[in-house]
Amino acid sequence: MLKYKEIFLGNACNNRCLHCSYRVENSLPIGVPAVLDLLNQKHEDGVLFYGGEPTLRNDFIQIVQAANKAGYRRVRLLTNGRALSDMQFLYELFQAGCSLFDIKLWASNPSLHDYLTQTSNSFLETIRGLENLAGIPDEKFVCVRIPVSKENLVDIENTVITALNFGVHRIILSLQDYRSPFQTVLPHIRNAINISIFNRIWILTEGLPFCVMQGLEKHMSEIYRGRDTLYERNFKQHKYCLDCVYHDLCPGMERGYLETFGDRDFIPVTANTHLEDIKKLYE
Repeated sequence: MLKYKEIFLGNACNNRCLHCSYRVENSLPIGVPAVLDLLNQKHEDGVLFYGGEPTLRNDFIQIVQAANKAGYRRVRLLTNGRALSDMQFLYELFQAGCSLFDIKLWASNPSLHDYLTQTSNSFLETIRGLENLAGIPDEKFVCVRIPVSKENLVDIENTVITALNFGVHRIILSLQDYRSPFQTVLPHIRNAINISIFNRIWILTEGLPFCVMQGLEKHMSEIYRGRDTLYERNFKQHKYCLDCVYHDLCPGMERGYLETFGDRDFIPVTANTHLEDIKKLYE
């Protein structure tokens, strides 16, 4: 698996997203000396900075430069993309050594996106950031992360199409809340995957178990980076997990979902020709 050192730079953010794991008041950001100490504990080839919104820090360029100086070959930023609407700042990021971007896009239109971010004009700034990235000839990798929630579920396909317009390299569909039953969620997930495949762009999911993703296992981000994610999820195995061939790999389903809908949506996987290959990815 491709591993990144993940460094949380504080929860300050210029969005107020409805489904944010880090929306906590009065949390002090980690200081530069502490960041440098973490960077010097180098066990990975890449580093991921996330928040909150890391680009709000006045010292963020300095932090990226420090990561580059410490020898990290891949410096990656998880961001809402709004700061990238400033072309000068974007150029400074590239010069400092950051060329991998994960950008959150909540919807295909400003009204829904801004509702979910609880911030006016956030959609337009995020889109401008994607436009600026698309226009830079430097070598880069751009991933659009689409948080999936009850509010934007029916817009997922259109959001994927919107992301594809900016020449992105990867799309991630990250389940952010579990208030919708899977029989409602999965048709949109499958449609979105098919749209992305048709356009030859790699697409992955987060937060969906193996039994739900039968036939689409290669699109599960967990088989490439493990079950540890940046988002707080509380998984629990249920009675059908015991009979599933993925029992030792899969932590089950999010507790909130099981409490709301029960385990009727899950059918254990009794056999899979790719099981051994998938297990090797976890080693």
